[in-house]
Amino acid sequence: MAQIWQVMLWLLASFSLPIALAVFTDRLVMFSDEWRSQLASTSSRSQLNCQTIIADPNPPLNVRSSPVVSPDNKVATLPNGTNLAVIDEQAGWLRISSPLQGWVYKELTVTSCLHSSDSNPKPLFGSPTQADEGAKLLAIATDQYQAGNLSGAIALLKTIPPSNAAHSPAKLLMHQWQKDWNRAEADYYMAQTALREHRWQEVLQLVSSYPDIRFWREKLAPIVQQAIQQQHTKASSN
Repeated sequence: MAQIWQVMLWLLASFSLPIALAVFTDRLVMFSDEWRSQLASTSSRSQLNCQTIIADPNPPLNVRSSPVVSPDNKVATLPNGTNLAVIDEQAGWLRISSPLQGWVYKELTVTSCLHSSDSNPKPLFGSPTQADEGAKLLAIATDQYQAGNLSGAIALLKTIPPSNAAHSPAKLLMHQWQKDWNRAEADYYMAQTALREHRWQEVLQLVSSYPDIRFWREKLAPIVQQAIQQQHTKASSN
């Protein structure tokens, strides 16, 4: 019974995991928490300062003259980390006006929104301008990672230059994220198999050590719920 309560608490936590770097400096965690709370406290998009950033797993990103892939409509390429001014969206494509005019594939970008009052964020490392940009990219990448966009998150981390103090944490994150992601994915499919084979206890045992990734925890939660129900039904029939 104690284990069932432990698993139920885990299920509740799976849907409200905080987005924070956690394994790094306290100041970096505080920055990520403040960044998230500013977004949550805003009641309308008009109060947000949103920016769209290129995060292509295979950069550079192609800019096209029309929202289709064609050998004769590529007008330029842009590197990861480039801020885009989006003026329209059509069938998975974004029309941009800056740094040049054209169309880019939406899935190869990420959009981050900060509160309009956050014009001067607190410096975390060294020079306020460069250091805060690196920390902001870390926070955005973490949000993308937790939401299930591993490739986009890693692409953003790779844009942080070696001269920025956030570069070393970013390198560590890239390694750790890939490792945790692979384990979460493998355990998820293991749980599916265990559920089909009525090995419910094995499903519940995965909970205590499951990687802290919101995307995968939310996918695992229904399987855990089914395992609890099936185990309870079996116990009731005995």
